[in-house]
Amino acid sequence: MSVPAGTALAAPRDRTVPPANLRSWGIARWLVTLALVIVAVVSLYPLIFTVVNSFKTRAAFAQDPLGFVADITFENYVDTFFRMNVPRLLFNSVVTTAGGLLLSTLAALFLAYAVTKLKVWGSNFIFLFIIAMLVIPSQVVIYPLYETILDLGFGGTYQGLILAYGAFGLPISTYMLAAYFRSIPGELIEAARMDGAGDLRILFQILLPISTPAIAALSILNFVWMWNDLLLPLVIMGGSEKTTLMVGVALLSGQYDVSIPLISAGLIVALLPVMVVYFLFQRQILSGAVAGAVR
Repeated sequence: MSVPAGTALAAPRDRTVPPANLRSWGIARWLVTLALVIVAVVSLYPLIFTVVNSFKTRAAFAQDPLGFVADITFENYVDTFFRMNVPRLLFNSVVTTAGGLLLSTLAALFLAYAVTKLKVWGSNFIFLFIIAMLVIPSQVVIYPLYETILDLGFGGTYQGLILAYGAFGLPISTYMLAAYFRSIPGELIEAARMDGAGDLRILFQILLPISTPAIAALSILNFVWMWNDLLLPLVIMGGSEKTTLMVGVALLSGQYDVSIPLISAGLIVALLPVMVVYFLFQRQILSGAVAGAVR
């Protein structure tokens, strides 16, 4: 292709980054990395402190509380199993946590479907009312909640704690599922209705399989806080034999005698299921949260 006479060719732009900018970018990256390392160390230190002290004797802890283990002992773990009756408390935690997860997820499915895909009068108000519960601390409503549980005859029972877990897990579950449902095209719902599908069939045969990532993410998040919760089991269960594992750990601390190595061993036993679940499903947590936010 010929170029007309008198036409000047434009010089190609120099896309190389100046060395000064490269140095600035490298320094900034190192500073960010250093800050993240510091945050990671500060976040992991309590866990490391607990693990190390769980293998110490009381005498070794008294001599050097912040030092590493000189002579490893499993006496604290053996004592924890006998004092806490770990198999029984573990069973209680599994039952109440699984029940709370099932109840909160099922209720959130119906609510999220109603406020996003059904033409219900006041659906936005209902959704805002449920989401507003996220900013209400559990301590504020703990007394009326306890009175309600007693009036229902569920004090000291699995049902009472499952109802409480379901109620407190409902807002965040509804929020995540509603955000996910809004990203699903309405044409898909209309096509299913034209084929004669009812609302229950649409919810459980169409939306539920599509929403598996979001449900997995919110289930893991709810599992973590339900398993680690201390306030609700302590109030609702009291001194019942149906109390949870975390309450059993709290009761290891006596009124006049506190053994940090013993409590550390109890905490590790109670946190081990949570750590296993989190490490196995951390990818689902991230993918589900991102999918529910930006799909």
